Amino acid sequence: MDVQIWTLDPAKMAYAEHVGPYEEVGKAWEKLCGWAGPAGIFNPKTRFYGVYHDDPGQVPAAELRSEACITIENESNAPAEIKFKDFPGGKYAVTTHLGPYEKLKDSWTEFYEKWLPQSGETHAEAPCYEQYMNDPTNTKPEHLVTVLLMPLK
Repeated sequence: MDVQIWTLDPAKMAYAEHVGPYEEVGKAWEKLCGWAGPAGIFNPKTRFYGVYHDDPGQVPAAELRSEACITIENESNAPAEIKFKDFPGGKYAVTTHLGPYEKLKDSWTEFYEKWLPQSGETHAEAPCYEQYMNDPTNTKPEHLVTVLLMPLK
């Protein structure tokens, strides 16, 4: 596993929350993109992130908390289901997953169970992020690129 340590800049984000199996986070993406597209929020600098708060090995699937997020320039009017937050930035371990989203769990498992213990690094008490580098609606699953971001102390 090729892992690098990055320092990420702070950013503003708009997001939609999801509670339930991580595989169903698409519902949050529909809410977020259904607002952002028509509102003219997307631009070439927009980045797409999934935020995952819970360990699916320790939290029941029905209680898993996640968020569909996009970077934004400024907060704007939005329906109640769209919220805003500041991403604080900071130190992250970063690796890349190539291929279908259904295989992301394997990459996360390797990241946590193999890389982290031997790295000398410590996971920060903050959620992990996935940055989606291409659009799953027009990219074959085997060509999807996802950057995995683990916050570090």
